[in-house]
Amino acid sequence: MSVIEEERVRGGVFKDINPEDEDQQPTVIESLCMNCYENGSTRLLLTKIPFFKEIIISSFTCPHCNWTNTEIQSAGRIQEQGVLYTLQVKTKENVYAPDPDPEMKIEKYTRTFEQNEDLGLNDMKTEGYAEK
Repeated sequence: MSVIEEERVRGGVFKDINPEDEDQQPTVIESLCMNCYENGSTRLLLTKIPFFKEIIISSFTCPHCNWTNTEIQSAGRIQEQGVLYTLQVKTKENVYAPDPDPEMKIEKYTRTFEQNEDLGLNDMKTEGYAEK
């Protein structure tokens, strides 16, 4: 899916959190209770937290055994490239480098899914961040 198509899809599905928006209601679907294996209901709300990320809020309730479960999941994409910053400090004094430091080396590399998982990045939205 192209970026334009994805923005059209995401822009129409995920709405900013707004307490005055009466149209922003959760979607209710029937689903199986993992506790008693009877039918319960799951409520899903796809929303955006401004300047942060797109999220899915879900809540499950079973009327038969009164089991409930609530989750918040990230719905954003994973950044394809990471940046590694390396700085060698050669003195024991306090270091302050307001200008670009010729001793600092920047390497660009692509992380694997497992590396992102170890760093906890698979659940983070990284869209909209610009590289300088």
